[in-house]
Amino acid sequence: MRTRRGYTLIELLVVIAIIAILIGLLLPAVQKVREAAARARCQNHLKQIGLALHDFHDVHGRFPPAGTGPVPPDPQFPNHGPWPFVLPHLEQEPLARQYHCEVSWFDPPNESARMTQLRILQCPSAETDRVGFGTTDPLTRPAMGACTDYAPTKGVSDSLIRLGLFDAPPDSRGVMCIETDYRIPKETARFVDIHDGTSNTIVVAEDAGRPTRWQMRQAFPGVYTQGGPWASGPNCIALQGFNPDSGQGPGPCAINCTNLKEVYSFHTGGANVVFADGSVHFLKSSINIRTLAALVTRAGDEVASADE
Repeated sequence: MRTRRGYTLIELLVVIAIIAILIGLLLPAVQKVREAAARARCQNHLKQIGLALHDFHDVHGRFPPAGTGPVPPDPQFPNHGPWPFVLPHLEQEPLARQYHCEVSWFDPPNESARMTQLRILQCPSAETDRVGFGTTDPLTRPAMGACTDYAPTKGVSDSLIRLGLFDAPPDSRGVMCIETDYRIPKETARFVDIHDGTSNTIVVAEDAGRPTRWQMRQAFPGVYTQGGPWASGPNCIALQGFNPDSGQGPGPCAINCTNLKEVYSFHTGGANVVFADGSVHFLKSSINIRTLAALVTRAGDEVASADE
């Protein structure tokens, strides 16, 4: 009668080691697939946003403002971010009817609306359904709201020009600008105002992770960053770059350096942006700050493309 030989301890350990090695080899591949899927979903969100902005332009004759109302807030001129105006064009008509433009986003009548989570305004690579402060000074005007990871590019900061990292253009404004009175827009562009070309001008970019401050992939909990809630006024990007040595701007680091009113994402190697023609591109983190600044201005007379 033959006896069955069992596995020795050494053989079991070898099998376990092989399985562990295979899992170790497989995990990075799985993570890459998941990140690629999240990046694609993010691009789809921005594509829908681009279409919504074009629809808004068709109806109103210009792009929506990057924000409205002065700072500090003036009750005569309500404070809003860009997205309340775009809600009907993002298939959010019920929420748009609930939102009150005649008062500021942080006023009590808008509490229910501003706390509504909108997945279309969230990047899948970021923490979902965040809520945070969005006022210029959260201590004096504490207002909470559901957060977004997408922001309009208001323009290029003078500080970047003064530092010599970007030559002063004829017009340093972006497509969507700050308007004092949302009922009488003066600064925000029409298609004919985008002299650099709609395919060469960014209109919205990722600015992910707000209201938590992120710098160079490191979170700084408790450090307030403006523009977290989608309804809040200080939601836009005013490009000045970032200096990793000093830990602040302006500086030569263009993308994924800080989310304080800059282009920032949780994607590996770059960030998604939507151009004024509605196209979506992935800009590499290695992009030169001059090139990014040229892509932000709408009439700077610079020659730049998303492929640089």
